Amino acid sequence: MDKTTVKIKIIAALGMDSRQYRNFTRALFELWATVIARQQNLLLESITTNASLWQWYLNEFEIIEQRFYNENNAYVDALLDAAILNDVLVSMTEEIEEYYPSALIKMYCNETDDY
Repeated sequence: MDKTTVKIKIIAALGMDSRQYRNFTRALFELWATVIARQQNLLLESITTNASLWQWYLNEFEIIEQRFYNENNAYVDALLDAAILNDVLVSMTEEIEEYYPSALIKMYCNETDDY
């Protein structure tokens, strides 16, 4: 199944519209960025405002979405319990916190401590 169809099914199963889902995805990115900023001693805004890092995260998130759908399609297709599906998807995205694009971070986030 193509990624657009998977995304549409997930959005419906979570009881969201496309804007809510985009905000949901962005909030997960912000959580990821907070972890990386803390681990790498970087300014959070350098990570969260960088378009290349946002795109990297979206690419990784698409992989999680596909796996989430593959593993939970019976529940997603049946539109069962949006809260539980939400929790499962959030827990799966925590895997992204275990790695980061070091080359992109070095390229875009080597700023000074100017306030």
